[in-house]
Amino acid sequence: MKKKIFGLLIALSFTVAAYASITVTPTKVEIDANKIRNNYATCAIEVRGAQDKPMRYRAYTGYFKVKENSEVVFADGEKDEHNIQSKIRFVPSEFTIPAGKSQKVRVNVANLNSLPTGESRAVIYLEDVEPKEYNVPVVEGIGAQLVLKTRVAVPVYVDKGNYTKQADVESFDIVREKDGLYTKVKVVSTGNSRIKYNGMIQIIQGKKLIDEYSLEGKTVSGGCYQIVKQKVETKKIKESGDYTLRMIFYYFDEKNNRKNIKKDAILRITGEI
Repeated sequence: MKKKIFGLLIALSFTVAAYASITVTPTKVEIDANKIRNNYATCAIEVRGAQDKPMRYRAYTGYFKVKENSEVVFADGEKDEHNIQSKIRFVPSEFTIPAGKSQKVRVNVANLNSLPTGESRAVIYLEDVEPKEYNVPVVEGIGAQLVLKTRVAVPVYVDKGNYTKQADVESFDIVREKDGLYTKVKVVSTGNSRIKYNGMIQIIQGKKLIDEYSLEGKTVSGGCYQIVKQKVETKKIKESGDYTLRMIFYYFDEKNNRKNIKKDAILRITGEI
C-alpha cells in the first residue's frame, strides 16, 4: 500500500537567490514611483531552471504583510491599500525552460498614481508545474509517495510620495549560548519604508585590531524591529582579558545617503571561550 504525502518547498527570495532546481535574478524588485514619469513601471526577472532536464514553471502573484517583530505573513488577495497584487501583469505566465537555459519574465506594475504614500508591496511566485515524486519507505511494510513542489517568492516593492528610510540600533549585547558566544542586535526601522543594513564586527584589544568579520545583512520593514544573533568569531583571541566588540552598522536612507551607526560591547575573556 502506498500513501501520498504532499509537500511544498517554498524559497523566499527575501533571503536566498537559488533554491532546488530554480535560480531567480534579481531576488527582489524595487521601484521608486517618484522617479517614474509614466503611470506604470516595467522590469524583467530571469529564471534559470535545472541543468540536466527541461522544467516547466508558472508565475502568479500574492501579497505579504510584515508584523512588527519582522514575521512575514502571507495574505494573498487581502484588501489593503498597500497591496499591489492586482496591479502586476507579466508575460509569459507559464513557460518551459530547456535544460541549462533561462527565461525572462517581463513584469509590468500599473496605476502607480493610485498608490498611497510609503511602501506598497506584493510577491511574484514562480512554481514548478510538474511536482517531483519520491518513494519514501515507512514502517510495517507500508510505502509512501512524497509529492514535492518547489515555489520561489520574489518580493516586489514600490515606494511613493514622502517615504522615509530610517533606522536605529536599540541594543547591542553579547550573550553566551551552548555552542559559544553570540552578538545580539536589535535593529529598529523607524521610517515608513524598509531598510537594508550591512556592516562589520571588529574585535579590539586596547588600540589593536585583533579581528574583523562581516555583519550579516538583513532587511527590516518600516515600523518594524528585528532581533538578530550572530556567532562571535573567536579564533584569533589567544588570551584572557577585556576586548571591545565594535559593530559598524550602515544603511542607505531615502536619498541614498549612507548612514553609519557604531555600537560597542565589552567582551571579557576569563577562561575557556
